[in-house]
Amino acid sequence: MSKSPILLMTYIRPKNTELLLNLLFKFKQNKIFVFNDGLKNSTDKSLHSETRNIILKFKKKNKIKILFPKKNLSQRNNLPYALEKVFTYHDRAIILEDDCIPSNSFFKFCNLLLEKYKNDNRISQISGNNFLNFKKFKRRNLDSYYFSNLTSSWGWATWKNRWNDYYDRDIAMWPRIKRESWLNDVLQNKKSIIFWKKAFDRRYKGIDNDWDRPWTFINFINNRLNIFPNKNLISNIGDDGAALHSNPKKWNNLLIENMKFPLQHPKFIIRDKQVDDFLTDEGFSTPKLFFRIKNKFKKFFFKKP
Repeated sequence: MSKSPILLMTYIRPKNTELLLNLLFKFKQNKIFVFNDGLKNSTDKSLHSETRNIILKFKKKNKIKILFPKKNLSQRNNLPYALEKVFTYHDRAIILEDDCIPSNSFFKFCNLLLEKYKNDNRISQISGNNFLNFKKFKRRNLDSYYFSNLTSSWGWATWKNRWNDYYDRDIAMWPRIKRESWLNDVLQNKKSIIFWKKAFDRRYKGIDNDWDRPWTFINFINNRLNIFPNKNLISNIGDDGAALHSNPKKWNNLLIENMKFPLQHPKFIIRDKQVDDFLTDEGFSTPKLFFRIKNKFKKFFFKKP
C-alpha cells in the first residue's frame, strides 16, 4: 500500500506543531509538506516565530517540504494555496491542521480508501472523525465506514481532481442555488437547510472568511458523499483561543479509537440519512434559543481569568 503525502497546516501553535511532526515520523510518514502561514498580527509574532523555528529544525533532520508564504494568506486562501502546491506533485493528499491529533490507523484508513475510490467521483473526501460513538449511537450495520452528505475537515483526505475540478472559493453559484431552493432537495432536513443557508449567506457576503464552507457547498451541489469511519481516528484539541471557529464543546478532545483491519466495506454507496439527521441535531444546526442563552450565561459568569 503506497503512502499518500501529508499536508500539515500550521500557524501559531508551536507545541501542537512539534507534537504532530513527532507523531508523523513515529508513524513512518515519509512525504510531508508543512505549511505555515505568514504573520497576520504583531501580537502573534513570538508564537509564529517559535512555530517556524520548530519546523525548520525538523527540516534539518528530516526530509520535509516547507511552505512559508511571506504574507498572511488568510483562512480563505491558505489551504487552497497549500493544496495547489501538493497537487503539483501528487494526485491525492491527507490533510491535518495543527489542532487535530491522529491515530496511527487514520493514515492506513485514508490510504486504503483513497485507492479504492480513486475513480469514483461520487466520493468527495475521507474524514477521520466519528461524532457518534461517544453518544453510543447505534448504526444499522457493522460496516467499517458510512457515507454522509456532511463534510468534516478534522483530519481528512481527498484527490486532486475532486478538488481542482470543483472548488470555488467565491461560491459563485450560491445565489442561484438559494433562489431555486436546491438545498431542500439535497438535505431534506429543515434544521440542516436553515443552518447551511445562513452559513453560505455569510460566506458569500464575505462576513466569514474561510476555505471550508465553499468545500462543503460544492460537495452539496454536486451531490457528493463524504466517508466517515466507524471509529474515531482524530481528536480535536483546538479549543485554545487560536481557532477561527468555535466547535460544539462535546466534540472537542474526543477519545481516539482503534480501527480494525481488514476493513468491512459497505456493499452499496448510499448516504446514511439516519446518521446525518442525528449529527444535524447534535452540532450541524443552530441550537435552540434556550441553549444559546444558557451558553452565553456560562461564558459571562464562568469565563477563564
